[in-house]
Amino acid sequence: MIGYRRPFPGFQFLLLLLFRASFLLQLESKCQNGCDLALGSYYVTAGLNLSYITGLFGLTYRDVSPYNPNITDQNYVVAGSRVNVYFPCDCINGDFLGHSFSYVALSGDTYQKVATDYFANLTTAAWLAKFNRYSSTQIPDGATINVTVNCSCGNKSVSHDYGLFETYPLRPGENLSSVAEEFELSSKEDLLQEYNPGVNFSAGKGIVFIPTKDGKTSTIENI
Repeated sequence: MIGYRRPFPGFQFLLLLLFRASFLLQLESKCQNGCDLALGSYYVTAGLNLSYITGLFGLTYRDVSPYNPNITDQNYVVAGSRVNVYFPCDCINGDFLGHSFSYVALSGDTYQKVATDYFANLTTAAWLAKFNRYSSTQIPDGATINVTVNCSCGNKSVSHDYGLFETYPLRPGENLSSVAEEFELSSKEDLLQEYNPGVNFSAGKGIVFIPTKDGKTSTIENI
């Protein structure tokens, strides 16, 4: 008969360290899972067409038409308007909610140009630098760039009434009231601020998360 041998102290200590590391990792995780759908508000500048905009996100006009009832002609989109694109909102590395797109660099591209001119401030040059290995001003022609866009799945502690959120890049001249009015939330400015704690809606830059509609139903139950 083989006698029972107690684990040596070093082994017990190792198990304790592994348990503690696992516990701390769970505490430090800022998200556990994402959600199937998020929207991004793409500000249209002169010279852009809908095919180009949707192509950046791997979509077509038919894909985005339910989220853009105001666009009736796929060959024409008004400069200064916004196009809603959609994507899954993922929990990336347990750290934040977002989705990563791929962009193939052209000659003369910089992270600032990609973020501002191509992706309409849905991301930032700093965010691109964080997730790519190239120098911000020395991106090789044809290099595939990781473009990460932040998103939101809501916050049940704020409200259970909304489950779809739009990543909205603020522009100069906008404020809490104007954004609330655009999304028919004029009577819910406090709610909008609660979903974006500490955010200055009058900053003219940065992103905010807007509880919104999916073009097919008025309200989606929170996930």
